[in-house]
Amino acid sequence: MIKIRNLLILGVSLLLMQLMLPQVTLAAASPPILPTNIGQALEIDPPFIELSGNPGQTITAQIEIKNISKGSVIVSNQIDNFTAKGETGIPDILINSKAKDPYSILGYIAPLADFALKSQETKTLNIDINIPKNASPGGHYGVIRFTGTPAALTGHSGVSLSASLGALFLLTVNGHIVEKLQTYQFSVSHNGVGSNGFFQNDPFVFSEVFKNVGNEHVIPTGMLTVKDMFGHTVLQMYINNTRGNVLPGTMRKFTQEISKVNVGNKRFFGRYSATFSVKYGSPAQTLTGRLTFLVIPVELIIIWLIVLIGGFFLIRSGLKRYNQHILDKAQKSKKK
Repeated sequence: MIKIRNLLILGVSLLLMQLMLPQVTLAAASPPILPTNIGQALEIDPPFIELSGNPGQTITAQIEIKNISKGSVIVSNQIDNFTAKGETGIPDILINSKAKDPYSILGYIAPLADFALKSQETKTLNIDINIPKNASPGGHYGVIRFTGTPAALTGHSGVSLSASLGALFLLTVNGHIVEKLQTYQFSVSHNGVGSNGFFQNDPFVFSEVFKNVGNEHVIPTGMLTVKDMFGHTVLQMYINNTRGNVLPGTMRKFTQEISKVNVGNKRFFGRYSATFSVKYGSPAQTLTGRLTFLVIPVELIIIWLIVLIGGFFLIRSGLKRYNQHILDKAQKSKKK
């Protein structure tokens, strides 16, 4: 008891000493106190610019930048290449890339000067694209990224983490344009897994992968048609209804899912065929593909077999009992 009381007295004494000591503030290590409305955000219009021109020509595009934050910002910019990320078609910004790219737009656009924007202020920028005389025909691509830094941080050592906002440029240099797609893959899988053409149930995911072997971006659009073994159309679905581009030298995958969302409670059984037809380019070119697949619900069949076999033995057992009952009854009648 004495030890516990001593420990309590020691703890209370230490707490009182801490409260009585003067508090030390490390002002030199603290960041500058800034207004609370310096959060930066920009809007850009349009975010996607598609244009064309001749070698040696200068063409101009316009972009509007709006400051939608509560404080003033200094807007800086950077020009980078971009390509498609894998087979998704999502733009992949190649920041500070030094690699040579035959489809790059770098060098066509001069860097823009930084400028200030007040809260809710909009500025229209004229972007000059100077196409070199020796520019190769076909598609050339790039992005201008804009970053807004709070004006309140100018001259301070504070750090501002700002996300950039970009405008994508798709430039066609006139000349010998080659629009050419190839079907790299056409397959069906169960919920995105496996593609051996044999399934037990839905959902089914159809995938078309197109490879652009030309020098110009193209937009393939069309329909997927699924028919049963009797030739009846089960379902039709759009391919690339969002009108996504396939860039030169890249592949892009488009998918369609068949599930209860679009076929309800329909049960699939038997052999099915799926065909696609897409058009692209000018004049229009057509790509087609066809595959077949089987849907056999093995688990359901096994359950039915068990039920049938069980029913067979029950009926057989019942017939034996019934026959034995008739024989026993007949024997009893003879004895009488």
